[in-house]
Amino acid sequence: MNTKKLLKPLLAVALSAVMVTVTACSKDSASSGGNEKDAEGNYKDKLKISVAQTTEVKDGVLDNEFHKYWMDKFNVDWDYNYVQWDSWPEKLRLWINSGDLPDVASWNYVHGDFMNYVDQGLLYKFPDDWKERWPNIAAAYKLTGLGDKLEELTGGTYILPKPVYYQNKPADPLVNQIGVIALRKDWAKAVGFELKDAYTTSELMHYAELIKEKDPGKLGSKLVPMSYNADDALTNIIMANSEHSRVESAFYKGEDGKFHWGPADPETLTGLKDMQKAYKEGLLNPEFYTWKNNEGSDNFRVKGVAGIMSLGGLASYRQDLDKNIQKNLGVSSDDMVHTAIVLGDDGKYRNLEQVNFWSTLIFSPNISKEKFERIMDILDYSTSKEGQMLINMGFEGKDWKYDDKNEPVSLLPEGTTLEDKYPARFEGLYVLGDDFSVVNPAIKKEYRDRAVELFQDKAKLGKEGGKLATYDWDVQLYDSKAKSQASFDYQNEYANLILQSGDLEVNWKKWVQSKQSLVQPVLDELNSKFAK
Repeated sequence: MNTKKLLKPLLAVALSAVMVTVTACSKDSASSGGNEKDAEGNYKDKLKISVAQTTEVKDGVLDNEFHKYWMDKFNVDWDYNYVQWDSWPEKLRLWINSGDLPDVASWNYVHGDFMNYVDQGLLYKFPDDWKERWPNIAAAYKLTGLGDKLEELTGGTYILPKPVYYQNKPADPLVNQIGVIALRKDWAKAVGFELKDAYTTSELMHYAELIKEKDPGKLGSKLVPMSYNADDALTNIIMANSEHSRVESAFYKGEDGKFHWGPADPETLTGLKDMQKAYKEGLLNPEFYTWKNNEGSDNFRVKGVAGIMSLGGLASYRQDLDKNIQKNLGVSSDDMVHTAIVLGDDGKYRNLEQVNFWSTLIFSPNISKEKFERIMDILDYSTSKEGQMLINMGFEGKDWKYDDKNEPVSLLPEGTTLEDKYPARFEGLYVLGDDFSVVNPAIKKEYRDRAVELFQDKAKLGKEGGKLATYDWDVQLYDSKAKSQASFDYQNEYANLILQSGDLEVNWKKWVQSKQSLVQPVLDELNSKFAK
């Protein structure tokens, strides 16, 4: 999965916040120099800690009760270092290599770079007993899989992968949240199309054909039956038929024990044929491949002219969709939206097994022991149930309370979020916000229940005759010049293929052959190192 890209909208705040964080410490933490506490349990010494963040903190933004509470509780001042999202990887690379890394920073993990940084002593090495001292962090860390894998390779801990899910994992196996669509159920009713929990790509195309023919919304030429951009089409048409068609799973070990390149599989051609058919029949917008960011979804949630959009499986996405529809179209989305998962034409479910981490926390090799311990105390508390409630819900009795069923309920005014009240809030200091979205009472219960239901359907279908692309640590952590060179923007490559004149299968075979000079060296390397 392209987790980095897919989760970007949800986690931008968490990333920024990642570095804006403050929380209480575990009882056993920190009695060493610089972290002594007074009789009331408060830290005696104030520490100034440099942090890197991706959201600019403007003057006055942090002058609120929430931030004051955390700063006072941990007796810290933060020296903010703003990093623009687009320059995030390069900025961190420069800081690390030059020895100018702030005390703590969020870094989007690159395995080859990590191994080089460890060899060169450019990252802080954790003390051997850190897991006993900060058990909440250790428990969440273990669930990422990456932490233990890297310890095997390096003999120590140099990095904290951030878990996507901790206490609220929605399904097992954990599958990627992509591959969920929203369709107009009012239009489906008008054209006699059955509402189901899962549709094949051909069934969704049939729905698009029906609304194009009957135009239940009376939109004429404004109607966009399937409002996908190029990446949406890859996810919901091609990947639904070929689980190894995406960059995250393109190189994989087959049943023969050898490595293959998924875009060359016949299943990828099946998906391409569906995609080309949708384009030629006017089900996809003529300029779908030029759309950026939200242009595809805006046709559905802002303009109300689309029959299908790619949504993603998180409950927070569904809630955001509802807010957009109410704001822009003036109606409840419950009356017009149905969510479902997508199957291949053969009725099989395909997706990507989701590794349970996204981005990491790293520390300067020059950080003092006192600063490291204070930050770890903060992280450990933020990972506890109490810390998660505080970060995600605010103050009990003021921002939320427990009802008579002992369930948390929000006290915020309708339409108000915690981020509105406490700007630049650090939603996902260590455990990312996806985890809490499963139980967050600020999200409508029906949306949360539906999101979990679809996750569990995916897991069940994936195990029972489905085709999940498993997360292969050997492939994912393998780094070489050849592998770096064999990196393609598959969504654009596929769009170009279906737009070409002539026979699609002939063009696809030529395209596959044209990539062999870059692909084959990677296959040779992987087969040499990891094949049976």
